[in-house]
Amino acid sequence: MEEPALVFRGLTRGFSGRLAVHGLDLEVPAGVVFGLLGPNGAGKTTTVRMMLGLLPPTAGTVRVFGLDPVRDGERVRAMTGILPDAVGLYDRLTALQNLDLAGRIAGMEGGRRRRAVEAGLRRVELWDRRDDRVSGFSKGMRQKLGIARALLAEPRLLVLDEPTSGLDPVNIVLLRDLLLSLAQEGGRTIFMCTHHLDEAQRMCGLVGIIQAGRLAAVGAPSDLGAGARPAVRIRCTRLDAGVAAALPLPPGAAIVPQPDGEWRVLLERAEDVEEVVAALVAAGAGVRAVVPEQRSLEDVYLSVVGASPHA
Repeated sequence: MEEPALVFRGLTRGFSGRLAVHGLDLEVPAGVVFGLLGPNGAGKTTTVRMMLGLLPPTAGTVRVFGLDPVRDGERVRAMTGILPDAVGLYDRLTALQNLDLAGRIAGMEGGRRRRAVEAGLRRVELWDRRDDRVSGFSKGMRQKLGIARALLAEPRLLVLDEPTSGLDPVNIVLLRDLLLSLAQEGGRTIFMCTHHLDEAQRMCGLVGIIQAGRLAAVGAPSDLGAGARPAVRIRCTRLDAGVAAALPLPPGAAIVPQPDGEWRVLLERAEDVEEVVAALVAAGAGVRAVVPEQRSLEDVYLSVVGASPHA
């Protein structure tokens, strides 16, 4: 079997008596797009810093393609391309000059650097704008140039922090397609921190949800959604609150009033539909619809971080 790209074992980091990351156990296979999801302060940035050898763990270990970032930090960072939330481009330089400078800083020699710069700009469809100053670039163009910079040395691991933040829908689609194609190139692994749950569901083969420093859920988005919310939703009207409270509902079911006057009955099991509909009709309710739930990554995320998707 191929070696995992990333392995975390009991990874822990504390600051002044507070644990920012606590006992993180996770494996990320090579060649996948992995999304680390969680609210601000959940421990995402601390995890990435330990992964890159920029911060030593208090306890536990992390391995990047078998390397220990504490001992082999330079080697780990040499095989990693990074796109931070703030791209950090030089506005007075052109797109080509920005990448050329990044190549020089990385120690790339002349011929190799020129070839890598041209290949990078063509890859993100900015070759025709290579001589334009970055100060005139849109947010989407800047993100694409940042990705080209991160890929100059053809890294095995690409780390992205909120890559679609602030982009319009068209640029989000373009960037998504670019990232998916990058993941398919030579088994490259992409590690992405994001708050955009819909994009994570579309792009990631594997996601982890971190809350208060602990990994609360991990799996493929479709697998996580399988247990996220009830299987069926029944919409009904003309139901008295007292009657609703006294309804004989099966285990795992709940009945929730809505602001528009409707009631929604949430069921975990589809086989309970007939029994519940009969009870509602007997109570004088008007059943308007029986709808299979379309579970999503958002449902899982909201249940983990403590917000109710039915509120």
